[in-house]
Amino acid sequence: MRYLTTAILSTFALLMVQCNDGSGGYHPTPGTAGTTGTGGTGIAGTTGSAGTGVAGTTGTGDTAGTAGTTGTAGSSPEGSAGATGTAGTGDAGTTGTAGTTGTAGATGTAGTTGTAGTTGAGGRGGSATAGTGGATGTAGTTGTGGAAGLKTGPFKIIVMASTLEFAHDSIPTCLTMLQDLGKAAAPERAKITGLAADTTWTVDQMSTDTTKSTYFSEVTAENLKNYELFYSNNPTGAVFTNAPSGAQKKQIFVDYWTNGGSWAGQHSATDFENNNKWTWFQDNVNGGWFTDHDADQTPGTVIWQTDQVNHPILKGLTSPWSTSDEWYVMNRNIEAVAGFKILAKVTVSNSSKGTAPRPAVWITENAKGGRGFYTIRGHNKKVYAEAEFRELMLRGILWSVHRLPGGN
Repeated sequence: MRYLTTAILSTFALLMVQCNDGSGGYHPTPGTAGTTGTGGTGIAGTTGSAGTGVAGTTGTGDTAGTAGTTGTAGSSPEGSAGATGTAGTGDAGTTGTAGTTGTAGATGTAGTTGTAGTTGAGGRGGSATAGTGGATGTAGTTGTGGAAGLKTGPFKIIVMASTLEFAHDSIPTCLTMLQDLGKAAAPERAKITGLAADTTWTVDQMSTDTTKSTYFSEVTAENLKNYELFYSNNPTGAVFTNAPSGAQKKQIFVDYWTNGGSWAGQHSATDFENNNKWTWFQDNVNGGWFTDHDADQTPGTVIWQTDQVNHPILKGLTSPWSTSDEWYVMNRNIEAVAGFKILAKVTVSNSSKGTAPRPAVWITENAKGGRGFYTIRGHNKKVYAEAEFRELMLRGILWSVHRLPGGN
């Protein structure tokens, strides 16, 4: 049965082929085989049109262009299959327009040039606003600093004149001199070329009565911020050591000095803490303490050190300078103390304390700009009327607070 079925299906399939060969048909009656029909030639499908991408704009983040659609495959009549149409290639989307370039920041205004004053304020940097996708604006230039980095403007001096030992009668005279030199009309100021007119000062004196509850109350960290210079007007004795809360007061002064506060003094400013209870002061501020002296009004000759004749404190002052005083002898050689610089020495030719030149004017400066100025002169009231002495003190004070032209 299986073989019979297979024979029938084979015959049927042969008939179907003959009906689709191009010219032969089905003839119930066997005859001559028809000519084999020629196969139809398939028409190639047309190539798909390339899609056109819509341009995306980069500047504002637009959507990229849509790729072209794939072309439809070409159809063919029966026979050889038509070639498959080539897929269309989408045009790339056009590049978006770039964001505009940001406007450059305005150039900072240069700082004003300080005339013998503080450093000019730096120019403010340009505020550059970046455009969308644009370049960042150029920052403004920094302002130029004031002349030579000098400070300008009025300032205040606090004066200490406590006398726990010898009391000089010249203390009030010195105070008056300090007040006079601080005024814009002081004639000594006219001799300093380029000195700013507003470089004036006022003076506040600390209490000196040790019996009062207010004694030494001025020495607080907050109060000393008001003063650029701490001046020692002929004090004597262990003033800080014996002050109320002495250890705390010492630390307050140390902080004041190491943070840029300045100090100046004359004569017995070294007959001060003249012991080993506060050696920091001698090592860093006044250089040492006096151990002996010549009699008052002993003649002496002050000569500027050769390597310091052009120092701004000495500029225009007479050398040799013949004068008289109670000339001090110090406990050590100030020249050998690290950080101190001798500006002048005095020779006392008829002294029983030694005729070799001894330091008479010296200075120091720390890393934070704190400066110290001192002279051994100033015992007698007459000294404070000397033109040369007044000019020296004016220049020394101005240098100490960074206001003396050429002093930086």
